[in-house]
Amino acid sequence: MTIRVGERFGPYELRTLLGVGGMGEVYQAFDTVKGRSVALKLLRPELAADPSFQERFRRESRIAAQLHEPHIIPVHDFGDIDGVLFIDMRLVSGHDLKSVLVQQGPMHPGRAVAVLNQIAAALDAAHAAGLTHRDVKPENVLLTADDFAYLVDFGIARSGTDSGLTTAGSAIGSCAYMAPERFTDGYVGPPTDVYSLACLLHELLTGAPPFPAGDIAMLMNAHLFAPPPRPSMIRPGISPAFDDVVAWGMAKDPAHRCPSAGGLARAAAAAAAAAAVPTTPSAPTVLDSTTSGSGSRTARSSRPLLLGVLGLVVLLAVAGTAAWLVLGGDDTTTAGPTTVTRTAAPPPTIPTSDSAVLTTTSAVTPRASLPGTDALGFLAYPGARCDSAQVPVALGLTAQSAVVICRSPSGALVYRGVRLSDNAGIELGDALHVPGGGFDITNPTDGTRYRVRATALTIIGSDGTVHTEPMEQYASTF
Repeated sequence: MTIRVGERFGPYELRTLLGVGGMGEVYQAFDTVKGRSVALKLLRPELAADPSFQERFRRESRIAAQLHEPHIIPVHDFGDIDGVLFIDMRLVSGHDLKSVLVQQGPMHPGRAVAVLNQIAAALDAAHAAGLTHRDVKPENVLLTADDFAYLVDFGIARSGTDSGLTTAGSAIGSCAYMAPERFTDGYVGPPTDVYSLACLLHELLTGAPPFPAGDIAMLMNAHLFAPPPRPSMIRPGISPAFDDVVAWGMAKDPAHRCPSAGGLARAAAAAAAAAAVPTTPSAPTVLDSTTSGSGSRTARSSRPLLLGVLGLVVLLAVAGTAAWLVLGGDDTTTAGPTTVTRTAAPPPTIPTSDSAVLTTTSAVTPRASLPGTDALGFLAYPGARCDSAQVPVALGLTAQSAVVICRSPSGALVYRGVRLSDNAGIELGDALHVPGGGFDITNPTDGTRYRVRATALTIIGSDGTVHTEPMEQYASTF
């Protein structure tokens, strides 16, 4: 394709070339009709000439545009102009995950699990809507400065048997994460994405995809016949529990894989939490994490990070960076890698179902506990404490907030949170325990949603803006 910077493409002014990939080009463009800057992906002209590809492109772009999941970037429009297929979507600021791994090296298991969990959430939402991604790989994950992850490029991947895969170096990158059935006539569906997600987990932990890059024939053979590699044998310090998680996700037979992306993420969280387990009597689950850097606590901005949610397509590669534009928000807090440990966990095992839930037991009334807390909650933050008749069943501490989930005598769950920068607090009833771990709470006044997980506190505004705070410490009796 010819670089079109400075030209018009329908109603769009093409202002900056952001990246070039095997499927086409991505521009920062200005929509002259709606008066806004967007990310505009123009697919290669020959793709529009393929009726089957064009049909799937339109069908799946339509589905993706309807998804409402924070880790998928929203699609504004799609179609074709002058025989060129295009996708118009929101521009956000960040780097593709491949670039992050190249520049920073493999992630600490805690951070890797936090990123994996977000990608899995995007995949689960897509799968529930009947959409398979087909091309899950680090280049298709956008990571913002605070480690908020977006999965992009839904619905435009070609078949693993497509001869076009041999025409571009980027195709080898895609093949490094392809499930065995992608290279045959097997069914391509959610298990295909789970396999790729397991490959991505391997790279998060080790810094490299499961099988060495070579020609496509070598990669195909490895995915079809070679056993999944063991991350613990590649990178010292990685728990062998992760070996089982990767092997579960990379099973050759789709029927033998983890049933869902979320299930794989929960299994990875269990492996991370059990990585440094002392043999002590049973106690509430405790996940302690330490951010890298100076270790000083960063004050929370008075406004949450206003990032867009939901998304589709953009394979960006300018100096390894996906240059997107953040629409709204001014929170510049940066989350560092996290270390996760668990107290009194059972030996790591691979779940036999989709429910990889971290659970513990305690005599009589279980209470969550962390350093700096007592029987009611955080000693230093009065707004993050339970009433005398309540029991704290979950405690979380981020660099910006302290939160507690309190169980009332009736069994009702109450959420209390405090912003550390100014001690502003909020109390909300009707907190819901989420199968698989964590709690969801909705503010009935303005619709703001709070998601408390072992890896992060996520606040989703009624307008779809998202603010994520990685957990530094977390404890739960669930």
